[in-house]
Amino acid sequence: MTACQGEDNDVTEVVTGNDSQADFTVEMTEELEDSEERIRDTSAANETSGGIAPTKEQVLAAREIVLDGMTTEQTERLTENIKVANIQMEQAYLYDNIFGKLEDKNSLYWNYFDQKGDIQIDWTYEGDYFTAKEIQEKENLTKDEFYRKYGTPVIVYNRFDADNFIDLIAELRECVQNEQLREDLQNLIDETALAKDTHDMEHVSNIYKILHDMDYYLLRYGIEDVGIYVNDMSILSKYYGVLTVYQQ
Repeated sequence: MTACQGEDNDVTEVVTGNDSQADFTVEMTEELEDSEERIRDTSAANETSGGIAPTKEQVLAAREIVLDGMTTEQTERLTENIKVANIQMEQAYLYDNIFGKLEDKNSLYWNYFDQKGDIQIDWTYEGDYFTAKEIQEKENLTKDEFYRKYGTPVIVYNRFDADNFIDLIAELRECVQNEQLREDLQNLIDETALAKDTHDMEHVSNIYKILHDMDYYLLRYGIEDVGIYVNDMSILSKYYGVLTVYQQ
């Protein structure tokens, strides 16, 4: 068995996000408003960001070319890992305001890139938003000081940090014979390394765009393969135009 056929380190579950629903964070109200506005703004900007999306026929033709020389097992493993990684990023984008949070280079959400295992990604406060604000003002506390005094760390399990994800994509890349797909996977590796090293949100955005296009417009055809399961096609129909295979 070659190195690119191993499965122990595959992305097999969605782990991104805060599972705590009962508590209120201090900035919950602002984050919900910011997230909704960010999704509207980003969606509008992305409608024309990638030009005309490839047709189903073009996707199938490109897929045949880039997967040439790979075994069925290798193809399925690549497709599944890219699919699950894309779903993770998509859910974090839509429901967890991941890009908004990562605009802060010191955000605890960067622990998803920097650490594996049990990581802290946020704080919770058992009281309500207005009580928290009142305490902050009364005691003249910054948000960070308030959390450290009255908050509870939000701990989640992170199976893949940036280094682990890079290792996985590099392993999958070894199975690929097509130079264009190899280049796209290398771009995914490079953007992940840059995100970890710089804590610049734009690199995370680039990771998301690569995964989105590779999943929905190359390894699968999202409009058909996923569209039958959703009511809102706005995310599936977006096309960022970042893959090398469609640029040459």
